[in-house]
Amino acid sequence: MLRIPARGRHITQEPQTIANHLLGLSLATFRRRMFAFLLDVMLFGLLSGVLFLGLTAWSFHRDDPTLLSRINKMNGSDTAAIQLEKDQLMADFCYLILERCPEAYPRDLAVMVRERDMPGLQAHFEEVSYTVGLGNGKTRTIEGEDGSNQMIVGLDLLMGRFSTALGWSGLFVGWFTFWNFVTRGRSPGKALLRIRVVRLEGGKLRLWDCFARSAGYSASAATLMLGFLEAIWHPNRQAIHDKIAGTVVVRT
Repeated sequence: MLRIPARGRHITQEPQTIANHLLGLSLATFRRRMFAFLLDVMLFGLLSGVLFLGLTAWSFHRDDPTLLSRINKMNGSDTAAIQLEKDQLMADFCYLILERCPEAYPRDLAVMVRERDMPGLQAHFEEVSYTVGLGNGKTRTIEGEDGSNQMIVGLDLLMGRFSTALGWSGLFVGWFTFWNFVTRGRSPGKALLRIRVVRLEGGKLRLWDCFARSAGYSASAATLMLGFLEAIWHPNRQAIHDKIAGTVVVRT
């Protein structure tokens, strides 16, 4: 059974427990920490983008193996055959969206898509303009202020069965948790700038410490970024996520 430690039952001075071998070490400057974090975020964006596109392509290919090859065959020519193929491709794509997210379309449009009513679809898209954007959550259609419709294509459509486990926030926390745990506090950006995350109590970083620190980024960002800026004036240059995990960043 989980037991509350004595220090968590009564009001105390709450002293920090700092390992003796850490005393006197040079702290990483805020500038180094900022550049290291930006490098890690850029690398995360690059790799997650590749993962996002790969899973999206695989998900569409799984439902319709001919869809991607037909898209590749499209060219700039405007012949009647190519235009007919484009219309058929649009109908198949709309039907694929309807199968995954039945609530994505208005009822009248959903009927035309389900029945493959090409004349009706062409007439509808000539009268109503659609803007497609990427977002989180389910795919849906919303009406704009000017009367046009906007389709928000969510992760549940693009990533299919992977959308629940691979949301952006989950990927972000998992990315930093993985690097801090595997490299013992030296993510790629931190290794490049020669800084490292260590526990104030000494010892190597545990998986829970890495997860708490990575998840704590949201707390630092939620305070209008003041949680990150606190590393400028704090005596040990701890940001909010450092306080949550009981860590500090030093130079190596």
